[in-house]
Amino acid sequence: MSLAFRALLLVVLISACAQAQTRELAVYLEPALGLDSEADRTMRNELQKLLAPAGLEITWKNLSERKAGENFELVAVSSFEGSCATGEAPAMPTATALADTSISNAHILPFFRVACARVLQMLGSHVEPAVLGRALGRVMAHEIYHIVSQTKDHQETGVAKAVFSLADLTAARFEFDAWSLARMRPVARMAGAATKKRLTALSN
Repeated sequence: MSLAFRALLLVVLISACAQAQTRELAVYLEPALGLDSEADRTMRNELQKLLAPAGLEITWKNLSERKAGENFELVAVSSFEGSCATGEAPAMPTATALADTSISNAHILPFFRVACARVLQMLGSHVEPAVLGRALGRVMAHEIYHIVSQTKDHQETGVAKAVFSLADLTAARFEFDAWSLARMRPVARMAGAATKKRLTALSN
């Protein structure tokens, strides 16, 4: 697909979806061990801010309090591996990925895991809670991008790229590119998928 045609298709997709109704995304959270209340609040705000341009409104749900019969158009279930507590040396993470999403028979499932120890290893053990929350929100947004768009594809820039640097996690501004936002809208998700690799971090 040529760059010019890709750009034209993106404009058409965005125009077609501009007036689309906001969709509700239920995010079921498993409690994160040691996560500071400020970090938790910042994480939620950052995630909503990143997904809002894609027409997604988050409803936060406690995984342990889920009820039979709850019905949402979109669902994502998050778990946290390791301690998210700041101010102490994080345990050495067993995985290099910041997060990953479950895949079965080439189908992307609505379950993802965030490796808190790996995130804290990048940020440093004495990182400010608000900075940790911002980083976690961006890592979560990346995985939800795969779930909502049902694509394994990555982009070269923005939250949908395959590799995050320290600056990506902490900078005042870091967003999805326009193509990724379009992919999360209903019409754009018909465009197909390529190959997804797990979200990783740049080596220092």
